[in-house]
Amino acid sequence: MRRAPAAHDFNGWVAQLGVSSCRRRAKLYLLAAGPPALPALRRGLLHQNTIVRRQCVGILDHLADEASLVSLVSALDDPDASVSARALHSLACDRCKENDCRPGEDLWVPRALELLHDPNPDRRAAAIDALGKVARRRPDAAAALAAAAEADSDRGLRGMARRRTPTSPLGTPSEPRAPGSTVG
Repeated sequence: MRRAPAAHDFNGWVAQLGVSSCRRRAKLYLLAAGPPALPALRRGLLHQNTIVRRQCVGILDHLADEASLVSLVSALDDPDASVSARALHSLACDRCKENDCRPGEDLWVPRALELLHDPNPDRRAAAIDALGKVARRRPDAAAALAAAAEADSDRGLRGMARRRTPTSPLGTPSEPRAPGSTVG
């Protein structure tokens, strides 16, 4: 195992995310470090190693602050689909956040709408998932999911979009059903 970087050498800890034998320790250290590690994590989104970029996005999912949001939106254009997909999750998911930062939808939804037409099915799946989190309150997201449910070239993604579209098969808004009830 490699020697650990100095306690406040957050760039060194980010670099260790790219070393399989050090990755877990580095990830735990950066998560525990919290806000002081954020500038290094944002720089890590530009790292040459895809694994480092993906790990930084994953950590920012938990620690993101306002300054990180622009970097996460930029990561939507990462050449690796797994990084951009994880960035979409980070921007859309409130459950993972360990602080009060909640990304503004106006910052990422327009790009997610564009990614519904990306040639990469992993990016489209991530866009469907992210838009599904906001579709009940955003007519543009609901309409885009309905269109993807009809027109996506991938059968599985059409089904995924259908499940995340906030209307029932009868065309009325979905309501949670009581356990054991049936659809008439």
